Amino acid sequence: MSENQGYILNTVQTPGPLRTVFESIHRGHTTSEELRDDTDLPANLLKQGLNGLQQLGMIGREEPDYYTIEYTWETADRELDFRMTALNQLATRAEPGDWGKQSVVLLNYQYLLQHDIQYFESNDEVLFNEINDWQQSDCGYRPRSSQGPIVLNEPKFINWTRLVDSLGLIYKMSGRSHTVYPDLDMIEHSIRFAVEDIGDDGRISIEDYLDWLNQNLLLIELTSDGTVPAPFARVLYTLVRNGAIRIVEHGDAGAISLDRIPSHSDIDREANTLEVIG
Repeated sequence: MSENQGYILNTVQTPGPLRTVFESIHRGHTTSEELRDDTDLPANLLKQGLNGLQQLGMIGREEPDYYTIEYTWETADRELDFRMTALNQLATRAEPGDWGKQSVVLLNYQYLLQHDIQYFESNDEVLFNEINDWQQSDCGYRPRSSQGPIVLNEPKFINWTRLVDSLGLIYKMSGRSHTVYPDLDMIEHSIRFAVEDIGDDGRISIEDYLDWLNQNLLLIELTSDGTVPAPFARVLYTLVRNGAIRIVEHGDAGAISLDRIPSHSDIDREANTLEVIG
């Protein structure tokens, strides 16, 4: 983990320019001057967009030109493609024991999922101190700059909430209040992509799907009693209710329950597998 690399929670205070700048480069505006004229962004927001995209791994530079990576997946919705590709870039660099510097984005979210935090305030000092301690002691994630250790504080945590809101992982309710609820379309597409990658006959075991998420999109684990964390279970239940998936018993794998969701005719009692409908 390089001390010289920027830290995205310092770099990006306003995430909106990230996609604006990415799409402008993708359209062929590859120099700073061309990007300034095409996006009409103030200099500080253009700089945030460029530096943030570099830290996400979504653009590179060969002086004087910037270039974009290709979207990891295509869904016919370029905004969704952007968000999923940004998360994919973070996930592929979030390896326990060899954390990328920007792994803070996914680790913060993992803490909320694993500790059943469905609602939070972006200035909750107790919460971001607990997350910081957990990252250092349990995960071994200890980012540094040339000035020393980097720790979560209120400005960084507020920047994080803005960033993950823009990426579709949380929703702002009002003021500083947020709910932990990943975007339905993103999760539905992730199930379909996981089935295409490692599933069979339109199905994928829940455990295999969570492993796929950890490698490709989000950091998430079953709880200590072997259930899908409640914030994520709510999304899967909504997809069942919307007719996008079934959660069924298939094969010999053990049953995995979804934490605190109602019963449904398309959720088997001993369910262990996600099945795509249509």
